[in-house]
Amino acid sequence: MSLSRTLEVKKARKRTDVKSALSHIFSARAFTIVLLLVFAGLMIAKPSFYLDATRRGLSLYATTVLPSLFPFYFVALMLTRVGAAKTLSVLFEKPMRKLYLSPKESAYVLVLSMLSGYPVGASCLAELYKMGAVSQADVQRVSAFTSTSGPIFMLGTVGSAIFDNVTVGIIVLISHYLGALLNGFLYSRRRNLERIKSDDNKAYSDKSCAKDYATANGRTKGAYENIDVALSESVARSTTSMLTLGGYIVLAGLIVDTMNLAGIRQAFQRLFGDGSQIAVSLLYGMIEMTRGSIECAKCASLPLGVATCCGIVSFGGLSVIMQTYSFLSVTHLKLGQLLARKATQAAISFLIALGLSFALQNAL
Repeated sequence: MSLSRTLEVKKARKRTDVKSALSHIFSARAFTIVLLLVFAGLMIAKPSFYLDATRRGLSLYATTVLPSLFPFYFVALMLTRVGAAKTLSVLFEKPMRKLYLSPKESAYVLVLSMLSGYPVGASCLAELYKMGAVSQADVQRVSAFTSTSGPIFMLGTVGSAIFDNVTVGIIVLISHYLGALLNGFLYSRRRNLERIKSDDNKAYSDKSCAKDYATANGRTKGAYENIDVALSESVARSTTSMLTLGGYIVLAGLIVDTMNLAGIRQAFQRLFGDGSQIAVSLLYGMIEMTRGSIECAKCASLPLGVATCCGIVSFGGLSVIMQTYSFLSVTHLKLGQLLARKATQAAISFLIALGLSFALQNAL
């Protein structure tokens, strides 16, 4: 090889090394590491601030979220493990097949999600997937319309506590549920659903599902029909899952408080002027829906504030999405797919709530 050719090869390698180094520096992982280091530095610089923020998050979790969610979550898990999905879903087999191209068990997941709120729907869907009652393709369809908040939060927390207006809670509830149901059509009718292995799309009978799941876990089918076993496992799963959810709630609160510490509200006021409150509501709501809902109540336009609040509740925020994904990851649903489903659900719910809010403006 000539000297000139050797020099060209070395220069090419050097350019490749530099390009590789730059891509590593600006990669998502490197960006995350920098953010975490900055976050750690802030905690060291202002320990009392973050101690108080953590206490507020734990207090919110212990006094509001845990008491209202744990009983519903336990009952939902218990019902699933003793085979209630099959019993309660028989009447809805044809409607679910025709409307959403999904199995009858999706009706069971939808009802529990509407009654209990986040993330019970995702938990039940993941449990049914592990039992073989629904396939991966079913999960992609069903997850689009069974991720909802509960009436206690929308009527009690949003309507009565945050907005001090029962009508607001009713508008948010109706718009939120309609948005979820309509969102299901967007994904159930798509012909370009992500390719799934053919063996995952096969229709499982209830008996073969129970047998396969039991065999995979080293148990007999009867063990999953035994109330004592179902009770102990439901209590254990409920407890560990609630601790995980508490961690996400505290983390989301810390992120929002860090934004306040960084002066994001003042920055938005300079940037957006009169529209800064909506911008703050959206930003906080993308992290934690309760904090976002509180900001929505401060909006100058009540109909716009109500609609934005409904969109935030439908999206769920980072806290709810990570809670949901912690369950649905076992079904191989990607985080990007979940975000897309929640984003479209939020947009549909926002538009419905906006129309209802202006139509019922005199009643607000």
